[in-house]
This record gives sequence, C-alpha cells and structure tokens, in this order.
Amino acid sequence: MSISRAQRTRKAVASLVLLGVGSLAFQVADTAPATQLLARLQAFYAEAQPEISYVHLNQVAYAAGETLWFKAYVLNSQSHQLDSLSKVLYVDMVTPGRQVVFRRTLSLRGGLAEGDIVLPDTLAQGVYTLRAYTSWMRNQGEELFFTRRVPVWQASAEASEIGSVNARAAVVAGNARKYARQLEANHKADVQFFPEGGEYVADLQTVVGVKATDATGQGLAVSGRILDEQNQEVTSFTTPALGMSSFGFTPTAGHRYHARVALPDGTTTDYPLPVVQAAGWLLNVRELGNDYQVYIRHQGAAGAAPAPETLRLVAHVRGLPVFVGEGKISGSETYQASIPKAKLPAGLLHLTVFDGQQVARAERLVFVPEEQGLRVTLTPNKPTYQPREAVTMQVDVRTPTGEPAPAELSLAVANTAGLPAVGTTDATMTSHLLLSSELRGYVENPGYYFRNQTAATRRALNDLLLTQGWSRFVWKELLTDKPTTAEYVFPAEQALSLGGQLIRPNQKPVPNGSLTLLQKDAKNIIVSNANPEGYFLFLGFPGQDTTRVLLQARTEKGKSNVLIKLNELWPTPTKLLPVPLLPAATNPQAEVLAYGQRSRRQQVLERQFRPDTTSGIVLRNVTIRGQRQAPPRDPRSLHSQATNTLDLSKIPNANSYANIFDLIQGRIPGVTVTRTGFSYSVLIRGISSIMGSTTPLFLLDGMPLNDADGLLTIPPNDVERIEVLKGADAAIYGSRGSNGAIAVFTKRGGSDDVRGPAAGVVVRTLPGFYRARQFYAPQYATTSPKPDPRTTTLYWLPRLRVPASGSAQVTFYASDQGGTFRAAVEGVSLGGQPVVSETSLQVQDRK
Repeated sequence: MSISRAQRTRKAVASLVLLGVGSLAFQVADTAPATQLLARLQAFYAEAQPEISYVHLNQVAYAAGETLWFKAYVLNSQSHQLDSLSKVLYVDMVTPGRQVVFRRTLSLRGGLAEGDIVLPDTLAQGVYTLRAYTSWMRNQGEELFFTRRVPVWQASAEASEIGSVNARAAVVAGNARKYARQLEANHKADVQFFPEGGEYVADLQTVVGVKATDATGQGLAVSGRILDEQNQEVTSFTTPALGMSSFGFTPTAGHRYHARVALPDGTTTDYPLPVVQAAGWLLNVRELGNDYQVYIRHQGAAGAAPAPETLRLVAHVRGLPVFVGEGKISGSETYQASIPKAKLPAGLLHLTVFDGQQVARAERLVFVPEEQGLRVTLTPNKPTYQPREAVTMQVDVRTPTGEPAPAELSLAVANTAGLPAVGTTDATMTSHLLLSSELRGYVENPGYYFRNQTAATRRALNDLLLTQGWSRFVWKELLTDKPTTAEYVFPAEQALSLGGQLIRPNQKPVPNGSLTLLQKDAKNIIVSNANPEGYFLFLGFPGQDTTRVLLQARTEKGKSNVLIKLNELWPTPTKLLPVPLLPAATNPQAEVLAYGQRSRRQQVLERQFRPDTTSGIVLRNVTIRGQRQAPPRDPRSLHSQATNTLDLSKIPNANSYANIFDLIQGRIPGVTVTRTGFSYSVLIRGISSIMGSTTPLFLLDGMPLNDADGLLTIPPNDVERIEVLKGADAAIYGSRGSNGAIAVFTKRGGSDDVRGPAAGVVVRTLPGFYRARQFYAPQYATTSPKPDPRTTTLYWLPRLRVPASGSAQVTFYASDQGGTFRAAVEGVSLGGQPVVSETSLQVQDRK
C-alpha cells in the first residue's frame, strides 16, 4: 500500500516535542543526543555568563565644546536583568580613524554607572563611535560590545575663520577634494545574497535574502536580476531604502548564478551567488497566524541509495530551550514543526538542524515580538510652560495586567531643534536587548522595527534576519569536551586588574615564569607565577586613584630573557564599520549654524557663571608672557632633585649605544660601571652602606627594580633622561637608597602607559574610577539674576528609580530658552523587560 506525501510528512512530525518556557524537562524518542545538545547549551550560559551593555545619551548628536552625558547599563544576556558579574565598565570614544580619543573607567554598582565626556571645541568634525564593554565581554570579541554612532559637528562660525581669504579658499578647496574622495569610497556598493538556512541545494525551492549597503553600512535601494551562466533571467528583485529584501529561488544542479544589479549611481555591476550544492539540508520558517511553521528537507548525494536521515531540531531564545524534536526523513519528505508564538519569550528565536552525527547543518533566526510588553507613560503636568517655571513629570511603569513594575531608568530632556540626523542612530533599550545585542555586524536603524508593528516592518525584520548572523556562539565549538571558558584570558573584574602573557622574543609562551609586582607608594611587594601557557593575572586594584605599577618577570630558571605582553585596557577597534561623512565644517548648514549659536552661548554662560564647571572650550591663539618658572616636576619621580642628570637629547649619537650602562660609563663623576659577562654592576663612589652592599637602587619611571637587569635592554632611543642621586638627594628612598640611586625615565609621548621595551620589565599606569560630574539643573524657588545657560539639553537625570509602587515623580525647571523639548526615559525593569517612553513639552519664549 502506498503512503501519500502528506501522510509521510505527518509521520515525520510525530516525534516533535514542545518545551514549556522556563522548563528544563523534556522528552524525546532518543534522549541521549538531545540531552547532550541542551546540556551544552545550558553549560555555555552557566559558564560564560554573557553580558550585555547599553548606553543612554542625553542627545543623539553634539556640537564640539558640549558635554556628552551618559548612563550605562550592564545586564545578564539571558534574563536581561541588571547584572552583578562585572564591577568594572570601560566606555571609550573612537575617532573615524579608529583611534580611542576619550576613555572612562567606571565602577559598576548593581550593573549601573554614569559618566560624561567633555568634547573640546577643537575636536575635529565627524561621526565618532561610543563603545561600552566589560573585561569579561572581551573574551567573546568586540562585535558584542555596545556601540553607538555619535556625530560631532563643528557648529561654530569660528571654525571657518582660518586666515586670509586666499588661504581660506585654498583650505576649502582642499577639504572639498578630500571629502569628494572619501564620499566616493564610502558609496562603493556591496551586494550579498544569503540562502535561508545557509545553503542553496539543487532543485529545492528556498528563499534568498539580499542585502545592499555602501561601505559605511548604510542600506541602498537597488534593483537586480538573477541570471544563469548563459545570462538567462531566472527571477528579479528590488530592495527598499534599508537595502534588504528577499525572493523565492529554485537553483538547478550544474548551473552557476549571478546577480546583475542596477546601483543608485546609475551603473550596473554583477555579483556572484554562492555555489549550488548537489546535496544538503534546507530549513525554512514561516510565520502563519499564531505559530511559526518550520519545514526541513534533505537531498542526498546524486547516485546514493535513498536512506532515512536522522535529524534533530533545537530552538532556543537566549539559551532558554523552547523546542526540541527529532525524526527521520528520506527522499522528498518534509519534516514539519509548529511552534506557538504565545509560549515564547520576546527576542531572537534561534533554530538549528542537526544531522544524526550531531553536526549543525542549517540555522535560522526569527524574531519573537513582545506581545505583553510593559505599559510605560511619561506625563508632564502641563503641555506648555513659561521660562524658569517648574516642570513636574510623572513616570508610570505597569505590567500588561496593570500591576506596578519597579524599574531603573534615566531621563533626558533635549531641544528638538537639534543637529541634522546624518550619522545618528535610533537604537533604544528595546531594540538593543531584543535584537541587535544578539546579532553579528552593524544593524542600521534598529528602532525602525519597533516603532510601528505593521506588516511592512515585520517583513523588513524578517529580511534583516535572513542577512544577519548569530553572534553568541558556534555549535561546533560548543559540542566539544573543552569548557566554554577554557580559552578566556580576560577576567570578570570585581576591581581593576592587570593581566597578560609572558613570551619569548620568538613569541612563544614562557611557562610558569616568576613575576614581581611593585606598586608606587605601596609598601607591599606581590610575588606570583604565570601558568603553563605564560598567562598571569593580578586582581584587586581599588581604582580610587591612578596607580603606577612596575612588573618584573623572569623565566622559571631565573633568566631575564622574557617579554611581558600586557592586555590592553583600551583595545584598538578592528571591526568597526566605516562611518558616514558629515558635510565639510568650512561651509556649515543653516541648521548647524543656528544650533551652534545656541550651543556656543550655553558654553560661554557656563564658563562665566559656573566657575566649577569643566568646559570643552579651548583657548585659541593665546600668548602668555611673564617670569620664567622652573619646569614642572615629573609626576613619575618621588625625589625632588637629582645630583647629576644626563639629558639624552643633548648627547651626540646617544642612540648608537647598545644599552644605557655603556652610555653612563665615563659621563657622570664618581660613577663606575663594570661589565662581567652579560651583566653590569654600578658603583657610586663616596658612599658606604651599613648593610655591606655597594649596589645602588635602580628605578624605572619612578618604580624600583630588583636589579640592574631590568634596565639592561632598554634602548637609549626610548630614554628621555638618566638621573643619579647621592647622599641627601637619595635619602627619600630610605635604606634602599643608602648606596645612591640610578633613575631612568623613558619618553612619555602622549600615552597613558609608560613602558620600557626591556626584557622582563614593564611600567603601567592603571586608571582610577571616573567620578561623574553633576548636570547643572538650577532651582528657581527664588528669582536669580544670572542667565540660564541651558539651551540644548534642558535636563539630564541618570538615576531615576521607579519604586515598587510603579510610579515616580520628577521636578525640574524650564530655562530661558523657549521651544519644543523631547523628554525620553530608557531603562529596564527589575524583571528584565526594556522600558522606553517619550513625550514632548513646550516652553514659551521669554518676552
């Protein structure tokens, strides 16, 4: 008796099992393989404990000279609750040229921190990137850092005042040419094609996602045709402004396909499609009513005898298993599953098909909307206010059933007459938690997919997920016996740390090397050892202030031929997408000039009436004449003066010497340098020690060394000066300086780290935790003759706690500046749901 295809499909589906959300108990026909898959999934989240960072800003764009105010959140990636794993957060700002220009080290309390960055008014115009990450996040790569594009405009008319008319015309022309070249490079189109599930399989119909962007990641509206190797058209497609679309496609065995795409500049370019596979797996997912319908097909190799193929389907949302099923299919059978949306938590549903050997064969991401989101209202007590009138706003956070929901929020009230939207981003706490934090690569305008829940936005979101990759883990790496964190080198910091690896000049690790850590102004010395791979870690620096430490290393046998490779506190960006260009600052737009006038007035008033404020204003062309003063004391030096000083910039051919001991020999009265084999000894004559030793104290950038070997391989071209201390000059070092001291100071450049490239020694300055400034918010209970400087951001409140009642009230005062202001709150409830709301208020112009 023959069996129909529908009957075979139903038979294949029979072994599917739906898991209750939050439940780890499940039943499948063959429990051992499924248990292994889910056990490894659970182990990853239990061991790796991945974190999510998010930063809320007071504005989306800034003028040079303003202050960027921010509130940072660090959350558990599974529960979305405020995380307490890490206690240290790094926030930095990266130039368009990928240089870290501003840095903040923040102490996290309950997953929260706040800060500010003063943007100098000399800051070059461009789109900067703000990043926020913990040390622990670095183990999974910088693609999981929170990033936000921040345009900074040279909005002052003074930016175009650059000398004579001819000189200004030359600069304008030069900038125009440079801008045109950059613009042309940024507009270079990239068009890619992504078969649903991961592969094109011959003669099996599937859906193909298409993504068209320029070099900055901005979407492009294009049209194209899919052609075979004979240029015969198979199908066609178009993309909207966001650059993503999809089309149905059935590839044929033995054919090669390419897309002929009409680009926005009028040109036509061909792009190859991935190679058609003769055999493989297909995974298709469709949203039908209240369910996600999953279809799995398999095609064996040509000529192979048809045989049933074992498969397993695993679905999870942020590591929470919501569905697992298994079965066997052969020939033209389709394995089908139905997953009810109502039982799924909001976020990305990650579906994976495994074959009988537990190899992941196809993957698909689907978005699960937040059907039962929080009800958040932000209500001013009046629609219109007079200048300096009190504004009272009510914040109310409720569950869908009306129960109060306590939350941790931040509030920004900014003038809507802001800067142009070029280069800005509309990311919110909702879009980041539920979407972009789990995706690989740049997501353009993620807030678009959440503002209006229409058929068009749902289709656009589906197209996005056809073309974006999952970023959290790879199943192949997960299904090994190695622990998830086995190769993690960055700690989950409870305080500031110092870590790295001991290596040889050939870059091979130095196993079990000995380490000595000396901290300036601290009496204790810490001795430790690296592990067999050469890695080491020192924990527990309090961060109350900047701390200078010296680290000296030796091999396990006491040799000094060791290089110390420290972990960089501020990793250089390697994967940031190029950012869009802003129009040339020498010819600002009218809206930029209007904003610049308001911003400049605010900066001037702040400087005049708030002497305690930190301003971004930098004085230009100021000449100060007066009595010559002594050079400032080097903060690296504990002593106030030296007996003798060698300034290497004044010594001819100083860089030709092999080391600093050869350089010292014969140049300092009373100092004798003796070489024995590969070692050097130094004697400062005229000094006798009560300890019987004649060895002086050796210092590198103010930090004491164990012996002279720490200075041996410092090239003279890295040294600024060498100081010799005798008698009373060395007395500040106590008994350690009784035989005098040799102090070597390296060239500092502009770096926060002062490190000698010597074998076995390194000096680093560890940052202190940043102390956030307080936003200026005057109280007008009584009249004040001082002008109110707030013209751009009216109010910034980084810590807005909504208590158990679900309601909070905020009061602040309008300024002298009239206009329409946008008030926005962002944050997260204690239960882990995103909180986003906004409203507007009107301030009358002063009469």
